[in-house]
Amino acid sequence: MNLPRQVEIVEVSPRDGLQMLPNFVPTADKIKLIELAKSAGFKRIEAVSFVSPKHVPQMADAGEILQAIGDDPKIDEVALALNQKGYQRAIEAKVDWICYVMAATETMSLKNANTTIADGLAMTKNCIADAHASGIKVRASIAVTWICPYEGEVPKERILEITKELVEAGADEIAFNDTVGKATPNDVFELCNQAKQFFPQQQFAGHFHDTNFTALANIYAALTAGWNIFDSSAGGLGGCPFSPGASGNIATEKVVWMLQKMGIETGIDLEKLKACAEFAKQIEAKAKSAAVNS
Repeated sequence: MNLPRQVEIVEVSPRDGLQMLPNFVPTADKIKLIELAKSAGFKRIEAVSFVSPKHVPQMADAGEILQAIGDDPKIDEVALALNQKGYQRAIEAKVDWICYVMAATETMSLKNANTTIADGLAMTKNCIADAHASGIKVRASIAVTWICPYEGEVPKERILEITKELVEAGADEIAFNDTVGKATPNDVFELCNQAKQFFPQQQFAGHFHDTNFTALANIYAALTAGWNIFDSSAGGLGGCPFSPGASGNIATEKVVWMLQKMGIETGIDLEKLKACAEFAKQIEAKAKSAAVNS
């Protein structure tokens, strides 16, 4: 089987991992989590999101975090955005990557960004153009690629049509997201393989939640389709506030362990990663304990 020799893991615990915790995580702890991820060898870290603090209060200190970690040439800092205001703030912050999220169903698009699919796609294209003009790369991220919590199974043809438009718009990377963690390996392979065949020059990434404990199997399915970039979250933290029932992302330590055992290089120090994962779990435990006692 023709598997990639090397895989890039994008660490998302500082943003996706922390965004749903019930009590505000101190900025210093968020910065320490990022520093631990850097020391483990990650080259790209999703550090913050520029979203409404009313809806995602955990990310209210995004600007302070980016200022604190500085412009480190050893890593690429990623900021997530859902609308024009968000991506403009990310451009002003001079991040390395913007992850602009749009949804593949009308209901999820309304819940996630208060927009339609068509408007979400148009805004993603605007983000690509504006970010490129400032020398910033864009990941166009498609939420609910396989299953939507509101509308059920998403037609593969719709995802491929959206992908085609994003390719033509010049997205540096396109991510397929199993937002609710209900995709199965056969469906993952089929869609990822088709996307790779139709758009062989495009850079793709996979983002799999572990709701039904299939995330590792889905990553393997995408690997066999030729994909070599995956998101994961130290300690398995995370979830989507607009997606009922979506549990955490796949734990980074599980992904790295599996890939290393398969002889696939990641550039990650597993022992240092374990320290990062332990700290992430400590953050989670403190936030939940504070919520119970408040």
